[in-house]
Amino acid sequence: MADKGRLSRKDIKHPDEFITQSAHAFGWAQHHQKGVAVAGIVAVLLLLGLGIVTAYRSAQQRDANADLARAMAKLQSNDFVAAAAELTNVSGRWSGSPVGSVAAIMAISTSVRAGDADKALAALSAVQAQADRLPPYLRQQAYVAWGAALEAKQQWAEAAGRYREAGGISGPYNGEALLGEARAREQAGETEKARELYRQAFEQYPDLPSRDLLGAKIGS
Repeated sequence: MADKGRLSRKDIKHPDEFITQSAHAFGWAQHHQKGVAVAGIVAVLLLLGLGIVTAYRSAQQRDANADLARAMAKLQSNDFVAAAAELTNVSGRWSGSPVGSVAAIMAISTSVRAGDADKALAALSAVQAQADRLPPYLRQQAYVAWGAALEAKQQWAEAAGRYREAGGISGPYNGEALLGEARAREQAGETEKARELYRQAFEQYPDLPSRDLLGAKIGS
């Protein structure tokens, strides 16, 4: 009986599959030497191009972040006029990028704080066209700034509407939006509605800095 663990002469003479395939590949490469060389060069160029693009994008992102940080330094020093101008420049320089969008909304908010509601409202008309493409927190911040600009112009009903829109977006400015709508409705003579909004702000947002004032507004 033949030993099943041993290879027959036929098996030994049978060519190894890996060696056969390797030999075929080597032979094909020799026959198509020029094509193989060109394909190798193209692959290397593609890899180099990808690396250059990645490095360029990283450098662009670093530059954009640095520009935004410099503009925010003016904001932190309460130089609102200079900060608004610098943020506007950054938004134009990096238009279409996330940093550009952040700078644009911050420029609008800072213009309101600088007392230039007209400039803020003019900038908001441009932002409105791309509002749907903004992330929710930026869209909410834009509507809060819009409400503040209208409030500064004493356009109470319009301001209340913008604050209400801001409050309908889930984000970090819900408390501020609710409080802004309450102020605007109070100024518009909607006393009961304003008191209810003040109450909601008092109960839902205990960390608001104006909590004592809110307590007085609702008689708490």
